[in-house]
Amino acid sequence: MKNREYISVDDALKIIRSESRPHSKSESVPVKESLSRVLAEELPAQRDVPRFDNSAMDGFLFLHSDLKSGVRSFSIMGEIRPENNNPKTLKAGSCSRIMTGAAVPEGDYFVVPVELTKEDGDTVTVQELPSRNPIRRKGEGYAVGRPVLQKGTVITPYELGLMIESGNKKCPVLKELKVAIQVTGSEIDEDLNSNGPVLKGLLSQWPGLSITELPVLEDDPQVVSNRLKELRDNYDIVLTTGGISMGRHDYILQEMQNLGAEVLIRKIRQKPGKPFTMTRLGDTLFFHLPGNPVSAIFTAEYYVRKAIYNMLGLPQRERKLRSANSLSNHRGEKTLFITGSLQVDSNYNVSVKSDGVMKSHLMQLYRGCDLYIRIDPETEVSPGEPVEVIPFSTTGKL
Repeated sequence: MKNREYISVDDALKIIRSESRPHSKSESVPVKESLSRVLAEELPAQRDVPRFDNSAMDGFLFLHSDLKSGVRSFSIMGEIRPENNNPKTLKAGSCSRIMTGAAVPEGDYFVVPVELTKEDGDTVTVQELPSRNPIRRKGEGYAVGRPVLQKGTVITPYELGLMIESGNKKCPVLKELKVAIQVTGSEIDEDLNSNGPVLKGLLSQWPGLSITELPVLEDDPQVVSNRLKELRDNYDIVLTTGGISMGRHDYILQEMQNLGAEVLIRKIRQKPGKPFTMTRLGDTLFFHLPGNPVSAIFTAEYYVRKAIYNMLGLPQRERKLRSANSLSNHRGEKTLFITGSLQVDSNYNVSVKSDGVMKSHLMQLYRGCDLYIRIDPETEVSPGEPVEVIPFSTTGKL
């Protein structure tokens, strides 16, 4: 465990980056079932969007040459509706009613919105020409073969719509990483187990995962060993909570080592979550989170999320905001992470505010908050100074 025990936050992040190896296995799935998956390849359009020239609004269709010659009164020769696939061409001096989305015949045509015309029986007069011709051109959104989405795109409802619109019925996505959540502790009542449901809820906000929450595991060495072997054989990533401190009945790390696990991280100089431990057993990464709820949630958000995003090839960036109040950390060598809330002033400037408190057993600390703030050892932060922030999974992009 050389250089792996009680290390700094930055050293822990380096290890996580190096050990969370890129995941490249892919599969083809129906587009309608691809929500929250990660595209494994660039996705091209399968059809032109729009598929044909069509009107962007209700109005009348004219030969452009008639309008350019100054003609303003026309005979109405029919109507073009969206279901008409082969509209007839117009004769000079005539026009057709046209509905939004209806096809425009081949040739040089112009649409005038209905509100800029005056209709009298079978005749219409153009009172004003719009500044632009409201015709959507074939392929102006996407042409066949043009990339619609790039490799590594996380599929949200918007991407889902783009894929369907561009004629894609299936798409190549990375296979879901199989993740298990294993809460430990004989003292924990299954019905009052908060760590499992909360962690599952958080992970469900992250893309590309298949998540299983297992029943609480009792503190028995043989039972623990058997379960760890099952987890190794069936999952890509495992999160455990509890059982990694120095207590008499903390068996997780002991049994991992008995099974031959490599210890990658053993404790970090931070508050909360000092006991956080990371191991590898076979091809499976194990993240052993502390049992205290806030510590478990924070270490999952800060470390496990980074590892999973790295494995899925998703971008990560450091986010900084200005602090709205004074903050400090005089904990010697420990990095402090505290909860904070977003503030928006009358000029729409965004900052972050915190009371500077972090207690690893109180879930109340999350109420009204949006993110964590990182404060390095022996640091004083004045109002207006930038601080690193880590948004909650439920906060969305920041």
